[in-house]
Amino acid sequence: MGPSNNTVPSIYGYTVCLIAVLLFVAASVGFVNGVFGTVNPSFEGSHHRVSLPWSRSHGFHGRVSGLAQAGFAPGSMGQRRSIRGLVVSLVLLLISIALFRGHWRWLNAPRTGLTAIQAGKGD
Repeated sequence: MGPSNNTVPSIYGYTVCLIAVLLFVAASVGFVNGVFGTVNPSFEGSHHRVSLPWSRSHGFHGRVSGLAQAGFAPGSMGQRRSIRGLVVSLVLLLISIALFRGHWRWLNAPRTGLTAIQAGKGD
């Protein structure tokens, strides 16, 4: 087995490791945004802010007051959304760590097949 036979598996392994690192970075940002959003439901993070008309005497106007009357306060909806994003980001972090560790170990494992073939050539 020559060095050209190891090129395709190496490219595959390093590509998966690169994708895992990029996924880890993106999931880390989502995780941090989820933590801040859970602690403070009005935290924007990477989401677009919804502008709502507000006056101290009347509260929110429009659809939000209808949601609040139905038992869905705007803060609790934002907190639920943040917790969901936090869980999704945590799962993606775990997947990216498992992908990276598995492929990195596979890439750095000793090639027993190559050493047996090379040992046979020397005789």
